[in-house]
Amino acid sequence: MRDQNTAGFSLLSRLQSFPIPRAEISAIAVALPETEIDNQALSALLTAPDELRKRLPGIIARTTGIHRRRFSAPGQAPSDLGLLAVRKLLRETGTHKNEIDTLIFAGTDQDCLEPATANILQHKLGIRTVNSFDVKNACNGFLQSLNLANSLIISGAARKICICVAELPSHWFCRVLHGKEDLRCKLGGLTLGDGAAAIMVEPSRGCAGITEINLFAQGAHWELCHVPEDPHWRRKIPSSINGWFYLDLSNLARVVRPLSIKYFREYRSFRRRVHGETNFTGRLDKVIPHQISPHLIAEIVKIFREKMEKVAITADYLGNTAAAAIPITLSAQIECGNLGFGSGQEILLFGAASGLGMGHVRMTL
Repeated sequence: MRDQNTAGFSLLSRLQSFPIPRAEISAIAVALPETEIDNQALSALLTAPDELRKRLPGIIARTTGIHRRRFSAPGQAPSDLGLLAVRKLLRETGTHKNEIDTLIFAGTDQDCLEPATANILQHKLGIRTVNSFDVKNACNGFLQSLNLANSLIISGAARKICICVAELPSHWFCRVLHGKEDLRCKLGGLTLGDGAAAIMVEPSRGCAGITEINLFAQGAHWELCHVPEDPHWRRKIPSSINGWFYLDLSNLARVVRPLSIKYFREYRSFRRRVHGETNFTGRLDKVIPHQISPHLIAEIVKIFREKMEKVAITADYLGNTAAAAIPITLSAQIECGNLGFGSGQEILLFGAASGLGMGHVRMTL
């Protein structure tokens, strides 16, 4: 329900609080392509001037902190990689596919414009009839799907929801650089990596579950990041889509950095006012942010004088896996033993997306 204690906090005005959690993530599984591409190998895939290609691995590492990423096989579709993640989830939880009553696909990527990729995934899973649909909100698609899943469970409309996020951005970043000036809008594409995650959301058992949701967008900044590269392609005759990823990384950072700082300052004040916390991360065992750039994340953490040990990072070795980044990073923390279901640990999932979207989901595991 909408929290009534957010007066004076412009970025938290839509905060929902659930003192008694109603929905929880009960299981998670990940599927990653086998092929690992480091910055050197990525550079070799590009058409670019020799001098730029030679310097590019260092530029990517120095600017973003990203060193490696995974690439899927040619011809693979998001539903193919997503299928691997969902099958793994079902196998590890002993869940029959027909027990799923809602199937949500939450990737930025999709098999085709129509129908929903969730329908294609449903077919590949062999589920005859289920409520399946896509939720699309750039890199915040997963957090918005959690928001929706939480509401569906509270309303009684669903009890076992599978959210699948599968991203294959290796298929749509531009591989041609005419010169260093191209990096202004193409460097972001060189940080992307492929990956998929599947998450089960069910009614809360005990104290585990979602305790806060706050999501918003500032649409005035939508032109800083988009696919296709030319958002006005329909005006051209003949009209055709150039599907390359466009990201004005420097200008987007100029917006995201101060907005993120304002967001966490408001959140720190809110937690102090409502929960009496002197340090808003004091009760948090882990913060799992969108993996846009390890360098940007570290900079914001330093401003708030927090410890990087509380922040989970996978972008350095998996790249920016778009909407799959947060669940993939959560799974990595569970696999290495830092987090665990049923542990009572508190985590905060923080998202930032083109659009420009931002927000968080807080939960107890």
